[in-house]
Amino acid sequence: MLFPFFLAAQTSPTNTPVYNNDGSVTFIIKSPESRRVKLYCDCVLRERKFKVKRENMHSAKMTRGQNGLFTYTTPPLAPEVYTYQFKSHGQRLIDPTNADSIRISDGKRSVFIIPGSSLIDLCLTDSLNGKTELCQYVDAISGKTRRILLYLPPQYDSTDHDYPVLYLLHGIDGNEQSWRERGRAIQQVDNLIRQGKAEPMIVVMPDANPKKLIGQDEHVSLTKNLMHYHTWFHYEFERTFPAMDSFLSTRYRISSDMNTRAVAGLSAGSTQSATLAKMYEDNFKYVGLFSPFVHRKQVPCNKNTIYWIGSGKADIFHPQSKRFVKRIQKRQIPHIYYETKGGHTWRNWRLYLSEFLQFIFKNNTEVN
Repeated sequence: MLFPFFLAAQTSPTNTPVYNNDGSVTFIIKSPESRRVKLYCDCVLRERKFKVKRENMHSAKMTRGQNGLFTYTTPPLAPEVYTYQFKSHGQRLIDPTNADSIRISDGKRSVFIIPGSSLIDLCLTDSLNGKTELCQYVDAISGKTRRILLYLPPQYDSTDHDYPVLYLLHGIDGNEQSWRERGRAIQQVDNLIRQGKAEPMIVVMPDANPKKLIGQDEHVSLTKNLMHYHTWFHYEFERTFPAMDSFLSTRYRISSDMNTRAVAGLSAGSTQSATLAKMYEDNFKYVGLFSPFVHRKQVPCNKNTIYWIGSGKADIFHPQSKRFVKRIQKRQIPHIYYETKGGHTWRNWRLYLSEFLQFIFKNNTEVN
């Protein structure tokens, strides 16, 4: 019964989701062979309090109409980037009429965006002023081929000078596409440069997974990857970073001046960022730690580096973040601590990135 549902879904009569005037969203899918279809979405599906500790998928039974047309309308939604799936006969599917989808640890989800806030508007763009490129780098130590996504700023091709660089690292269930797809990083930096709020920069987004798990195979489960979480503390990626940096510098005009170099990451990527900053103290002026899980060995001694730490009050790593801030305060390390509501979610990480992009590569006087 799975195959008929898939074929029927392809004939959905309209592009979905449908955005209503009151801010609600209507999902539609045609499946004549199905008796029941469920919607899974990381948004409010019923009029009740919505927790934001994690971006869990909430489910709702869709209403069956004539000709096997299933519909569901949400309450009014706040501006945000949302993901969703349909499920019937035990099979989850993305929306066949929605071209915007992302890869996650257990497959794919469709995406829709509710505009209306300054942050979410940064995530929207009709066309890029800059451009993106994808390259590959063979890690000599492990023999792995790493995929690397780069954003090049406007006028890159018409100039000959070096540009500031931000190395942007993903979390444990991500790869080189995560910050583009879920974080909307490329749209954000492109819009901020266009608005004059961020310096023109190169953004490097590598697949920084220590092992060939989720980063290389989208069918590997998040649970399996979490079982190998300890491998992130073997510093495999961090040890090979200078070679990757050198590889990129021979192909792109990346600045070697510490004052124009930054590294940032979310969750496990923030662990890597803190380690890189500690291992190569003269390499980065700015270090962004978003929902960081950091330990004593990663507390810096270098007062020439500025740390930007973002954490939600409901984040699972919030206690570790506050302890890290106290430790760098004692060592008088320049830093900014940015505390928000919510938890370990992309809703926070997109916010932290937008603030970090507007902070780096400038004459900053507001640091502690």
